[in-house]
Amino acid sequence: MQGTLPQSKQSSEIDSKIHEKPQRNKYDIRLEYDGKNHIKAEMALTYVNNSSAPMKELYFHLYPNIFRDKKHLPFFSWDLHLVFPDGISTGGIDILEARQDGEPVEWTTLNGDEALKLTLKKPVDPGKNSKIQLKFALTIPRANYRFGYMMFGKDRITLSLGNWYPLLAIYDGGKWSLDKHPAFGDPTYSDISDYTVRFTVPQDFTVAASGALQGKSAKDGKTIYTYSMEKIRDFAAALSNNYETAEDFVDGIKIISYFHPEDKKGGFMALDIVKHALSVYNDSFGKYPYPELRLAEANFYAGGMEFPTFIMMNTAKYKEPYLSSTSFERSTAHEVAHQWWYALVGNDQINEPWVDEGLTEFSALYYFEKRYGQAGRESYFERQVDANMSLIKGSKRKMQDPVRLFKNNREYFAIVYVKGALFYEDLKNTIGEEKMLDFLRSYFDTYKYKNVSFNEFIEFLKQKHYPGIDDGFFKKWF
Repeated sequence: MQGTLPQSKQSSEIDSKIHEKPQRNKYDIRLEYDGKNHIKAEMALTYVNNSSAPMKELYFHLYPNIFRDKKHLPFFSWDLHLVFPDGISTGGIDILEARQDGEPVEWTTLNGDEALKLTLKKPVDPGKNSKIQLKFALTIPRANYRFGYMMFGKDRITLSLGNWYPLLAIYDGGKWSLDKHPAFGDPTYSDISDYTVRFTVPQDFTVAASGALQGKSAKDGKTIYTYSMEKIRDFAAALSNNYETAEDFVDGIKIISYFHPEDKKGGFMALDIVKHALSVYNDSFGKYPYPELRLAEANFYAGGMEFPTFIMMNTAKYKEPYLSSTSFERSTAHEVAHQWWYALVGNDQINEPWVDEGLTEFSALYYFEKRYGQAGRESYFERQVDANMSLIKGSKRKMQDPVRLFKNNREYFAIVYVKGALFYEDLKNTIGEEKMLDFLRSYFDTYKYKNVSFNEFIEFLKQKHYPGIDDGFFKKWF
């Protein structure tokens, strides 16, 4: 009888699983893509009220609406040609229907259409849950952005689906976090949830997405991909009729690289970097808990973009001069590190971006040192630290400043990323590498699947009472 439960016990365990109360929010999304730039979708959200107050309203981010028209665009004027290499293009998300447990509810948009407010008919008490159903339509702009599509040749298209669906905002301290999309940096601040997303696409399209691929089938000239994963922070994808793939494994984790056929060299290089970075970070920070990780050549002018179990890398990185320099490798190693710092240990990326970016950039530096020794470390310092030192010394901005206070992306990168990495270098040099890794493993174990604030991080470090980590140390950096 090995592997089989007695019938009565088996039935009771199944019944228990069916009637088990959900512990966190669960998204179930079904979408159909037309092969160009339109998507129709239905989303069922099992909302779990983990606050201490009855919830009468729910708020969602509608990130695609930054493309609603020219006046909504958050970008600086000097970046517009990078976002829109073929001229300004519009798009957005239209809410078609909203229901709670099958009953229609009132809804409205606010914050320049970047947020959705649902007025619930039945308040959700603490510890209780409710099913929210939304129907929506997406128009994707022709943009070199994490939400956008680009053409490659006459009929080849790659679509980046980042920050694309109504994402429930965070409710904390008695209020909803509804910050608007910044001009640069990352816009999201979200809770760990469970996801199942089913894509119906034209039969010649490949879908790379967050989660693990649960199924792929063909029907009526279309292909259906189903991805799902428990306990991830949000969900993204890239869709293309121009993808080839390469696969590998490290520490039992399946790695898949998606790339355009003309960029094979970059596609295989990406696979190699991800494999080595995963190995370094698994050993150093704690085991990556998911079975799969995907990296896709897509559209995002700023370089790479992290999502849980999924990395989006700009197509330009797959070509020279980025391949023969350390640029592609640094970007990829950085995005892999985000699987620990942001995807698993979350934070407010708009108001406290240093919390994940500083540690992620240090992780990239650590990757170069562990993979290539002293030469790798020197290469990183030459290309990143030395190149940004004058800006670091000349800027009045602090590492812990919110995104909106930085003048441009270059200043933001120098202070939040590079100076942030130097803070961790100083910490490592002060307490020693062994204690540094013990600290990072402890930090990861303590805040995995949670959100952490800057003050919580500092207090956590102070409680370790490491020699040399005193008020003078913190004053020097913060």
